[in-house]
Amino acid sequence: MIARSRFRGFTLVELLVVIAIIGILIALLLPAVQAAREAARRSQCTNQLKQLGLAVHNYADVHKCFPSKKAGPQTGARACQDYNGAYGSGWMRLLPYYEQQALYNAWSSAQTYGTYVFTPFGPCPWTTPDRDNYQPYLQQVPTLLCPTDGDAAKKTATQQGRTNYMFSAGDAVNYTMQNETSSQNRGPFGNYTIVFTFADIRDGTANTAMLSERLNAFNSGNGRLVRVGNVHSYTAISATPGACYGTVDTADPKRFSTTYSVAEWGGWWCHGSTSHIGFTTILPPNAPACAAGTGNDNSSDGVFPPSSWHPGGVNVAMCDASVRFISETIDSGNSLATPPTAATGASPYGTWGALGSRAGGESVAAP
Repeated sequence: MIARSRFRGFTLVELLVVIAIIGILIALLLPAVQAAREAARRSQCTNQLKQLGLAVHNYADVHKCFPSKKAGPQTGARACQDYNGAYGSGWMRLLPYYEQQALYNAWSSAQTYGTYVFTPFGPCPWTTPDRDNYQPYLQQVPTLLCPTDGDAAKKTATQQGRTNYMFSAGDAVNYTMQNETSSQNRGPFGNYTIVFTFADIRDGTANTAMLSERLNAFNSGNGRLVRVGNVHSYTAISATPGACYGTVDTADPKRFSTTYSVAEWGGWWCHGSTSHIGFTTILPPNAPACAAGTGNDNSSDGVFPPSSWHPGGVNVAMCDASVRFISETIDSGNSLATPPTAATGASPYGTWGALGSRAGGESVAAP
């Protein structure tokens, strides 16, 4: 007589146990995968900042000074179509030093696009339709985008190129010190005809911030997120920068209160204003940003902390081209203190403020 073996399937309980175990394993695995991906993105961001820091150094080797944060022609027969209003950004000026010589050649020479004729260095970056027809402004340079900021890469073909990487404006709130011809600029980058050299970095190149990152606000749809948007028409920050903290929603600290007017400023790579390509070392990384101006993205005083989606802080390139990760909990001193009005003198904004001043005389080493 032939014996027959009996086969039985899984019971419902056994199947549910297996599913539960798989679910637990996935729950344990996903954060590890996400952390690994972010580590890779942060590493890429660090490498790009390093490249850009070296570009500044190479520029300084050739020109014997740091590039102006903004500069260019200020006169022309057809107003802003014939000159950029001295708002040609430092990123445009540095193009040959981060492998974009062809784009620099286009920017620095006369160009015709359709019926639009442009002189060297392009039109003012805020005037339409000139700005929207000037092709160099519409180009996206991948090196200027942090891979962690997914919104920044969503630019359309007819929008201005974007940047996540910013020039240090130091620990100054005042508009003139950030954007105009004042030699009292606290950071390492001047404007117009004002330029600084390595000799002007008296606090030491390893202890002075040069470049960092900000999340790009344009078309993100997240303008009320504290790390992304900017409150405008908030004049209190001119005397007490820490007043900007009062714009945050107490019920949701990640967002601005609906009481305040918020704009999605920040991130046109062609626009030399601090509101577009600059950061300040007053409020710490990922703190709220505020401007005293009304609706204009380049008017009056402002505080623009660097920001990112990297957990816990931002990458900062120092003036020696080293890159360090600066925690959002870094000592930032007394945020209600009166902002500095001279190039020299210690910062009231703790270690963070000291990293922003090029000649503050502080004896604080970078973290």
